[in-house]
Amino acid sequence: MADKKFEKQIPNNVVSLASEKCCGEGCKKKAEKASFCAEHFMWFKEGLITKEGAKAADFDKKYYQFVARKAA
Repeated sequence: MADKKFEKQIPNNVVSLASEKCCGEGCKKKAEKASFCAEHFMWFKEGLITKEGAKAADFDKKYYQFVARKAA
């Protein structure tokens, strides 16, 4: 009976520290928006990476267009 009372007192609001990192491939920066750091969030908005942090299928094409827009 004491075990049931103990189970009710365990807090369920514990946050994992792993979720605070950017989910971009190989990135170890702190996540700021939507699980991405500032740079990878911009890439996500431009369609360069998916919401899981993997590169898009046509990453090279989109990256060259992205760099050209930023340079102009």
